[in-house]
Amino acid sequence: MKGGQDDGNFSYSVVPVPIDCYYILLARSQGEQPSARANFVETREKLNQKVRTSLGNAKLLSNLAVVDALLGKKDDAIAEARRAAEMLPVSKDAVDGPGLLMNLAAVYAWTGESDHAFEQLETLVKIPNGLYYGNLKLDPYWEPLRNDPRFAKLTAELAPKD
Repeated sequence: MKGGQDDGNFSYSVVPVPIDCYYILLARSQGEQPSARANFVETREKLNQKVRTSLGNAKLLSNLAVVDALLGKKDDAIAEARRAAEMLPVSKDAVDGPGLLMNLAAVYAWTGESDHAFEQLETLVKIPNGLYYGNLKLDPYWEPLRNDPRFAKLTAELAPKD
């Protein structure tokens, strides 16, 4: 994982991003505040450059929003994630649209906007190509919500029945 691009699986909006975005997620998952690390700022700038050279690419903008949320740039992250979801809504794209909403929910989760995150999750568990039980249980993007009783309720509702 040295430099280069990932295979498009960094977030729910599948598009290649700088591989170092994973280190930002890892650092945040381990309780670090990665905004002060110069290499993370550089990684964010690389992704931002991709967004600027691909204007109108909602998936790239959505990934930038996730990175900004992980870096603690709350206002930027929410604005970017909302804009991306507006650019490619589920009503226009049932394949990629849900991924943008999932990233929006993740941005809300990582920026302390739990109520908004759960609003998105409630929708996403009901639509095709949305969220499912295993994803909610295991994916690190939902870590900030795991101690919320609403998260336990939601995963219990989605759990496989014997």
